[in-house]
Amino acid sequence: MNKRVSLIAVLLILVIATPLVAKTQSESLAPFWTIGLNMEEIDESIFAPYKLTLVNIWATFCPPCLQEMPALGELYRELADQGVGMIGIVTDVFDRNERVFQANLNTASIIVEKTKANYPHLLLSEDLYNLRLKNSQAVPETFFVDSRGKIVGETYFGAKNKAAWKKVIESTLKLVE
Repeated sequence: MNKRVSLIAVLLILVIATPLVAKTQSESLAPFWTIGLNMEEIDESIFAPYKLTLVNIWATFCPPCLQEMPALGELYRELADQGVGMIGIVTDVFDRNERVFQANLNTASIIVEKTKANYPHLLLSEDLYNLRLKNSQAVPETFFVDSRGKIVGETYFGAKNKAAWKKVIESTLKLVE
């Protein structure tokens, strides 16, 4: 009986706390500065060419992240001419002092090549961490931004297949048209 009461109490706390965590996240992913997987400088202007950009937070150690990357790569190639962009943010290449873990950088590059996820991949910088990712609890996590970096629509946790992501993208695109 006590275990049941404890479980119910924990679940209630989670239900109450979840909206509070969501509200503390930034409503925008701009301004920021970081570097890409190829060590190029990137800022919020990466969003400007697109009406909508899917932002996928992933890590090299995350099997579900790697499973969905081929589908995301296909969607990127199919939807770019419709004003839909895509970026990945790889979370385990920088340490807390923004030094690069070379082994993880190499692994991330190999993963992108093997999965054909040929959209821009950003390294997690302090700016990106403070704007949005400090409240992230798991990978993969995916959300959307408009051409100015304003977050639109819902946040999605866990991997999806191509058909599921296409449906989500189409419904979210309506929010910015």
